[in-house]
Amino acid sequence: MKSCPNCGAHREDDEDFCPVCGETFPGPTISERTGPIWYKRSAYIRAYVILAWPIALYGLYQRDAWDENEDQWMMAGCLVMAAVWSALIQVL
Repeated sequence: MKSCPNCGAHREDDEDFCPVCGETFPGPTISERTGPIWYKRSAYIRAYVILAWPIALYGLYQRDAWDENEDQWMMAGCLVMAAVWSALIQVL
């Protein structure tokens, strides 16, 4: 356990602020510890291409990195999945 540099109260290592005086501790916040946003993670986008291609398409739009080879392949996958889904809808 650490102590607050402002009031000396005991605190846990994963706390972002002091429970007694409210002092904010320097260091990464909870959102920074979990990693990048979902559309910056290629594994998530690949899964969304297969499961829910509109979400993958939105994620690729948010990434704003159309010149990267991996993003171009994922975009092609979205187009293929759109064609597959439209064919399935027409059959039903």
